[in-house]
Amino acid sequence: MKFKMGVYIGIAVILIAGGSLLIAKGKDAVSQAESRKQGVLEAEQKTIIYDKNPGTIVQVKKGIGDAVQKGEVLCKVKSTDGTEEDVLAPDTGQMSKIVVKQGDQIAQGMPVAIVQKSAYYTDLYIQEGEIQKFAVHQSVKVHFPYLDRPDQVNGVVASVAAAPQFASLRMTREKGQADLSMFLVRISVDASADLLPGMTAEVDLDELAD
Repeated sequence: MKFKMGVYIGIAVILIAGGSLLIAKGKDAVSQAESRKQGVLEAEQKTIIYDKNPGTIVQVKKGIGDAVQKGEVLCKVKSTDGTEEDVLAPDTGQMSKIVVKQGDQIAQGMPVAIVQKSAYYTDLYIQEGEIQKFAVHQSVKVHFPYLDRPDQVNGVVASVAAAPQFASLRMTREKGQADLSMFLVRISVDASADLLPGMTAEVDLDELAD
């Protein structure tokens, strides 16, 4: 009985000492989780709205997944007054969705296609006590921890705004309840061959200057 009790006490001492050492060094799992903010990589998309005379789609020049350049002709319309109108790509990127097909009637205000722009972003929810680390136009290193080859790219803080949906979020603390104000930080990231929308993007707050 005394032997078992001694073993239990020894294990407890080791665990307490080990935990204290990790906390002192700031490398425990909780500290790491608090300093690393994760979001999902998203692609900016642009819906193309037809804004010219009504007519008929006579040619669709791009398919889903095709690369497009800003100003490139996506489709042609034969208007009711006999003229031919071009629908142009508003941004460089990739065709994400095509709403029309050859022979369709089209009127002003109707959607034509959706272009996925060659720019990504990720949204991070940041606590009020950490928001001073971020400023619009600030350069930020963005990590992608689950790539086969862990990679990081340069990002830029595009906007910082209050997150109303978190305004009344409650957080339990040892001494009771306290309101937790949150802010939404959007970080723009240039697209690359290695990155895909839906990937986990991570920012380490320890890398940012106060």
